[in-house]
Amino acid sequence: MLLGRRFVRRSGILVAGALYVLAAHCAAEAAGPNDRNDVFAALRDYAQLIDSGHQPAANSGQIQRKSAGQESSDDAYAALIAFSERIGADRSQPVAAGPKVAEAESLFDALREWSQGSGSKSSPSAPRNGPVAGGTKSSAPVDATVVGTKVCVTCHASSTEQFNHTLMGRLAKTQKGKFECESCHGPGSAHVKAGGGRGVGGIISFRPEDGSRTAQENNAICLACHERGDRTYWNGSTHETRGLMCTNCHTIMKQVSRKFQLQTAFTPDTCYQCHKDRRAQNYFSSHMPLREGKITCSDCHNPHGTATEAMLRENSVNDNCYKCHAEKRGPFLWEHNPVRENCLNCHDPHGSTKEAMLKVQRPKLCAECHGFDHGTNLLGPTNSRFVFNKGCGNCHVKIHGSNHPAGAFFMR
Repeated sequence: MLLGRRFVRRSGILVAGALYVLAAHCAAEAAGPNDRNDVFAALRDYAQLIDSGHQPAANSGQIQRKSAGQESSDDAYAALIAFSERIGADRSQPVAAGPKVAEAESLFDALREWSQGSGSKSSPSAPRNGPVAGGTKSSAPVDATVVGTKVCVTCHASSTEQFNHTLMGRLAKTQKGKFECESCHGPGSAHVKAGGGRGVGGIISFRPEDGSRTAQENNAICLACHERGDRTYWNGSTHETRGLMCTNCHTIMKQVSRKFQLQTAFTPDTCYQCHKDRRAQNYFSSHMPLREGKITCSDCHNPHGTATEAMLRENSVNDNCYKCHAEKRGPFLWEHNPVRENCLNCHDPHGSTKEAMLKVQRPKLCAECHGFDHGTNLLGPTNSRFVFNKGCGNCHVKIHGSNHPAGAFFMR
């Protein structure tokens, strides 16, 4: 019984504590900055009284000492009402003037806003158009005319020199007028008249942090020439819907990579800017030869979009793998169904700590479908054939399929 009364008393104190914290928060928001210290001083006194077994009287404010048997949650609630009336009686400003907890994203956001002394609900930030995109609103049109590349070179001589060493820069020497500065950056008369500067005069900037233009607007300039071929499926692709810009992966004004004008000299590092988990997998003991430079991410994936899953270049996962592993294609007289269905049933193509990039070490991988058969216990002392070297593969060596007349169990 004594433990029960203590539990009830503690529960009442916890509930009352939550309520008086909320009441004090609302009162503090209604109060001016100079009165907040007084409010929370009164709150601290009330909390000390609750913890010591004292309750303030509801009408007189005098402290009364009650025995443990007479304490109840009703007294705590009555004291809470008196406390909230006392701290809020002289407040002239309504509580609604401050930020409301219900209007915040969460209670923690409301408390953070109050602690920063904002005094009002901060306006939510405008949603970005993607993780690395530009602005969210279309740019306003600017009345400008073409001034010619020679005018641009007077201020941007170093950038022009770097551009001349890129693929488009070399093409510009043979195809006059096709790769001029204003072909991509727009007419520059207003920019020149304003004295230059980033974004001045409606000049088009391809920097991801530039919020004056959306990703779609900047990408449309690139797609005017590059929409065919691998970029056919760009609209609606995963990267496009997430707000990526062409310049998040490609650099235009200088030569960094050997091919494709990428942001990094090592091609996979461009993908690793976002896909950091794939970077980690590539450093596992069993991995695709990306680190060695034998293949790149784009050998299997088309980053500009495809009609297949995971932006694969081929129609299926298996067709993608068969480009290099043609010996696994078949057809076989005896086919292993999981192999024919999907290579990813057994392998992790980006890297694994298991041999041959297996998802699970053998024989546990095989046991996911077949169990530990042969009428024995896997961990028994006589079953070294299951735990030594390749496990099931010691006997079933043609696990991807067999053409031998006696190869139903993939032993030949």
